[in-house]
Amino acid sequence: MAKLAPYRAKRDFTKTSEPAGKAARRTGFSFAVQKHEASRLHYDFRLELDGVLKSWAVAKGPSLVKGEKRLAVHVEDHPVDYGDFEGTIPEGQYGGGTVLLWDRGTWEPEGDPHEGYDKGRLTFRLDGEKLRGTWHLVRMAKRPRERQESWLLIKAEDAFARSEDDTDILEEAPLSVKTGRAIEEISGKPSKAAPKKRAAAKKSATKADPPKGATRRASSSATAKGDHRVDVAGVSISHPDRVLWEEQGLTKQELAEFYVGIADWILPHLVDRPLTLIRCPSGSAKKCFVQRHSWAGLSDFIHRSMVSDDKDGKQEVLTVRDIQGVVALVQSGVLEMHIWGATLQDLERPDRLIFDLDPGEGVDWPQVIEAATAVRERLKGMGLVSFVKTTGGKGLHVVVPLTPRAAWKDALAFTRGFAEAMAADEPDRYTTTSVKQEREGRIFIDYLRNNREASAVAPYSTRSRPGAPVATPVSWDELTPDLRPNGFTVENLPERLRRLKKDPWSDLPSIDQTLPEAKSTRRKAKR
Repeated sequence: MAKLAPYRAKRDFTKTSEPAGKAARRTGFSFAVQKHEASRLHYDFRLELDGVLKSWAVAKGPSLVKGEKRLAVHVEDHPVDYGDFEGTIPEGQYGGGTVLLWDRGTWEPEGDPHEGYDKGRLTFRLDGEKLRGTWHLVRMAKRPRERQESWLLIKAEDAFARSEDDTDILEEAPLSVKTGRAIEEISGKPSKAAPKKRAAAKKSATKADPPKGATRRASSSATAKGDHRVDVAGVSISHPDRVLWEEQGLTKQELAEFYVGIADWILPHLVDRPLTLIRCPSGSAKKCFVQRHSWAGLSDFIHRSMVSDDKDGKQEVLTVRDIQGVVALVQSGVLEMHIWGATLQDLERPDRLIFDLDPGEGVDWPQVIEAATAVRERLKGMGLVSFVKTTGGKGLHVVVPLTPRAAWKDALAFTRGFAEAMAADEPDRYTTTSVKQEREGRIFIDYLRNNREASAVAPYSTRSRPGAPVATPVSWDELTPDLRPNGFTVENLPERLRRLKKDPWSDLPSIDQTLPEAKSTRRKAKR
């Protein structure tokens, strides 16, 4: 309770709807960013540590521009359940104004977070709905008569960083991740500019959605309509000639038909798994953004479910059940589908683990193959069978199917220990550090995809990268230097699948195995 004494002393909980809260006994690594329109608009950045939310007020909000420093004033600890708060704090109360839940997710510290916090330099990875990748929080030297510590929030250089010429994430994605509302709608006092801003935020989603009541008839043929729409698998596609990959001239209609043609291959890996989507409404060369929750005009073919979150609350997840759902995603500009490691039937226990092998600068493709093989052999020594797929990028994913018995915390602990052991045995080849500068010449073994709400690109999903590559399952025998890591594409994958004599992952559903820590660790074919 002492940790939250300053928080409670500043608030009258008979007047404000903010959670009174108490320090949580259960420790976790959640994070939240709240847009707070008080006396001055700012963003509150919060990291869960030791049962409370360590909090900073970021005047200009977080920036995805690599190296850009945003002043973050350290404020009092908040209760963990504050990370789900959205609403209006009454005038006259501390922080009076409107609070919008702008982002949320999990964070993973690099090294000991307590040591980093005490020394004033925290490096961590965010896996949120808007903010992802590696970040730094650095404490500045305290000035005379300065009552609160000043820190700097800095985006590290990685795949999620942007340049100064790119769109500001605060402008690109202004709405609540909890309710989809604008801050004016939460306050009930819309400004003159609010309707225009709200309309702009909804425009791209609304104009691209198919009409309700579309016939759920599976068909790979396309039927032209008078308003320049086509039907693909019974789903109405607007702007079918819109080019999504300019170099290939690959259109929206062609992408939809590609997925219909490989439906039997992709659906076993997608159906009833919560999705994290990469939407690029104007094509892969234009602005893309992450989407986890529903949007205006969501197709009936894309299903919404309310599930428990890690704070004993509820959150919305999106799933598909058939190829019409996949085509409906294409209609909404989705170029990448990422899946959770568990199904809706049992979200608390994973049925797949992922080791993401991400090569740093100076690492050749044969070294990545050697790393994947080394992971396979280590797993085999533990009695675990694994499978491999290209990611459509430079790396590989080693996938371990599980009978869903272990909890997520055990899955994360196992994969972390496994990755750290490999890095300790061969530190010149492997690392578990995501900071780009420390990965040169080494392969980053990313185990953080083995969190409950983390995701990995789905088998047979396209990537929003040049060439229209596809994340593709391969057999271990195929994994040779002749195989290009991004060699499978929308254009050539159908021919590969036609020629295959056997699905390289055909045995995956029949594998019955549990983590080595489990009392009944074993592997056998399901009958």
